[in-house]
Amino acid sequence: MFNHRVIEQADCLSKFGLMKVVLFWAVLVLCGYGSMVFYSTAPAKSAVTVGQFPVVSSLSKNSGLTLIVFLHPQCPCSIATVSELKGLLAHSRLVSRLRAYAVVSKPTGCSQAFVSGAVLDSLVQVKNVQVLIDDDDVESQRFGVKTSGQTLLFDSDGKCLFSGGITAARGEVGANAGVDALRQYITGGRGLLNKTPVFGCSLESSK
Repeated sequence: MFNHRVIEQADCLSKFGLMKVVLFWAVLVLCGYGSMVFYSTAPAKSAVTVGQFPVVSSLSKNSGLTLIVFLHPQCPCSIATVSELKGLLAHSRLVSRLRAYAVVSKPTGCSQAFVSGAVLDSLVQVKNVQVLIDDDDVESQRFGVKTSGQTLLFDSDGKCLFSGGITAARGEVGANAGVDALRQYITGGRGLLNKTPVFGCSLESSK
């Protein structure tokens, strides 16, 4: 009888210990998932308040609209930005009055190998966009851009109509407010939004 009771108690303790281990791992999994969701949906630094199109910029302002997307060449999130840009510029009716640039960061001291990679390769597949390698990040500084994926739209007078990101989260392709707003502006309408969150890697951290 005594041994039987001891075995039952040991068995209960063993089950209790197993439950604690399972609960511990469940909490870890939930915390990890929560951290991933928070990271993917947490916006990064937006550009400083954008005023007029910088007169000293090496980019040419269009007589219609000028669209500029700033990209970090090593940012995996920016593949989604390029995909959204490709979809936006694929419609000829949208690009007839639009000049589009993709400005790829190349900080001081970085070689051409830093610029090469998936982001630059994906830009080759995008029609109606001019790709500029931004040596020493001169252009991103002129426009006050802090984060990869930052997209700016200027009118013919150099006024910034839109400043923000064109993805719904980090690395996420799909419907988003940024692309919707740009389509409204480009088709001649008045966009409901002039600013959206930017999801991407910091351009400042690469310097």
